[in-house]
Amino acid sequence: MSPLDGRAWEQAISGLLQRLPLPNRQHAGLTTLFGVQAASGVAHELDASVAGGDTLIVVECKSQNSGVTKADGALFHEKVLDFFCKNPARFCSARWWRVVASSTPVSDSVRKFCVYLGLVLAEPDRLPLPYFLHFASKPSADMYLREPLLQEAVHLAERALVPLQDKCRYDAQTDEIRNRPVILSPNEIQDLLWLQKELGSDILDFFDRRYPGTLEHRAEELFRTLRLT
Repeated sequence: MSPLDGRAWEQAISGLLQRLPLPNRQHAGLTTLFGVQAASGVAHELDASVAGGDTLIVVECKSQNSGVTKADGALFHEKVLDFFCKNPARFCSARWWRVVASSTPVSDSVRKFCVYLGLVLAEPDRLPLPYFLHFASKPSADMYLREPLLQEAVHLAERALVPLQDKCRYDAQTDEIRNRPVILSPNEIQDLLWLQKELGSDILDFFDRRYPGTLEHRAEELFRTLRLT
């Protein structure tokens, strides 16, 4: 799969974020996070961000032949953490979600690393874990998905999808940030990714049967946006 133009990909993802009911938006190119400078003083460029209430979503957009690399994921993790460290007492009660949006498929090692870091990965070969969990958690999910796999899939996905504040916990008494590196074991991450692939296919089959043409229409909307940027 050939990568899309990087700037067009950023603009398309930014357009999708505008559909969320979060009033504050920041476009690509800025080096602060809604006016907050990084603790290190380094100017980190961010691709797209939206915020509202105690929720913040920061997106890293990647469109390259190699897909997202582990180095890309690690750098993005550290950039957002650098902003958090500027004022952890203020941000510790918020919920910061970090999303990597790749226009091309990524390797299994990158998928594992993103789960380990708490990054939400959106790529062409998998349903993103938040939507996977949303569908699998529905009371009627066992009517459409393989029931023996369903309970374990929900259990692992709920543990994997945590905001930055659950990975890096601020202790007000000591004024320290305590890293919580292991939320899922390597075997659990492997199991989650296998379930994501298997049950993700079931979810797509469900939409093809119940709502034929819906997914194709959404894809056409995205391609139309890309052509216009």
